[in-house]
Amino acid sequence: MTAEQSNPNETYEKGLDYLYSDGIDKNPEKARECFEEAASNGSSQALFAIGEMYWWGDLEQDEEKAVSYFKVAAKKGDRNAQHALGFAYRYGRGVKADLSKATKLLLQAALQRHPEAQNRVGNAYRLGEGFSQSYTAAFNWYTNSAGDGDSHGQTNLGACYYKGEGTTKDIHKANYWWRKSAEQGYRQGQLNLGFSYLLGEGVTKNPRIAKKWFRLAAQQTHPEAFRILKEIQKSEA
Repeated sequence: MTAEQSNPNETYEKGLDYLYSDGIDKNPEKARECFEEAASNGSSQALFAIGEMYWWGDLEQDEEKAVSYFKVAAKKGDRNAQHALGFAYRYGRGVKADLSKATKLLLQAALQRHPEAQNRVGNAYRLGEGFSQSYTAAFNWYTNSAGDGDSHGQTNLGACYYKGEGTTKDIHKANYWWRKSAEQGYRQGQLNLGFSYLLGEGVTKNPRIAKKWFRLAAQQTHPEAFRILKEIQKSEA
């Protein structure tokens, strides 16, 4: 490192401080300057951070600019950028939709243990999108995602155990993973666990606990949670 160069990791961290500060120090423009300096010194995570700022509108919202940064960072092997770019290609956000490129990028990120990417690869195998349909492969990727803490992966793994897709049916394991997801605040995990308590599947039947989980899901505007709460209310009237 020359005298003119700064430590890219320190500069990147300084950018994060500017971006996420709760006080008067919050300054997206200074954050971008730090990220650009770190990126010029080889930081792929700084490139991804600039892309995220354009994606979410911390600067002006511009998904095409965001994708341009994701592409450079992804080529450098940044797993977050690979996941973000895969998502962009999958849904045509800031770039023309391309399922083949999406699945390739998501797999690259998943192989680097990106939890959300692992879940998305599981979805792709379950639905046969970009891969030959395989419930076993989907189950394996959901297992990886759930183990690495992704609430969506945990819910999907629970569904595999509930339905017996790619594995043996096991309602207790289904509830275990739905609880993990629900406790992280994911509304689908909350809904699924609520149904287990409502119906007494793998747990002691308990409408009170069921309603608690349905309410939490409803607070996140889950339409099925609203519907079931109305049905319960009518039955109790």
